[in-house]
Amino acid sequence: MDRSISVSQLTMVAFDFETTGLSPERDEIVEFGAIKFIDGKIVGQFESLIDPLRSIPADASRISGIDDSMVKGKPRLAEILPGFMAFIQDSVLMAHNAGFDLGFLRVGCTRVGHALPQNLVIDTQILARKAWPGQKSYSLQNLVAMLQIPPNKAHRALDDSLMCMKLFLACADRLSFMGDIQLRDVLD
Repeated sequence: MDRSISVSQLTMVAFDFETTGLSPERDEIVEFGAIKFIDGKIVGQFESLIDPLRSIPADASRISGIDDSMVKGKPRLAEILPGFMAFIQDSVLMAHNAGFDLGFLRVGCTRVGHALPQNLVIDTQILARKAWPGQKSYSLQNLVAMLQIPPNKAHRALDDSLMCMKLFLACADRLSFMGDIQLRDVLD
């Protein structure tokens, strides 16, 4: 992909997963969330709870608010992943602390025999460090509060995806100064 293209011309997908823990190898995705947008306008969304076929640890439930009763009987990863991959097709992906979510996506693809995504990825945490150096915290919730973006339900996948999109737009605005921002300006 041409890295000198304007980000306003690209189809972008901000995504987030809620999980049973921190390890892609040992833990499972319990919720998918994604917002597709072009030039700051939302053109689609993807959201689904997943039955991880195991209990969600209490500490993970406290963070996300997702418990066993919410996921019991929901589709399994193998049923949801193809739809998610179709949704993100040909887009530039973004996530906050992208390595975490990409780790779960890669392991999930491997587990169900799906091809790994080849999309370009923007990490909004890295981008925020460029836009606002010297912050005490670069967590999504702290950055959203600093920017006075109206709060949402933190740690729910679709809501965090929306906050990631809004953070990206704020970063792009801050980094563009005058004129348009190009893809090479937002890739790490």
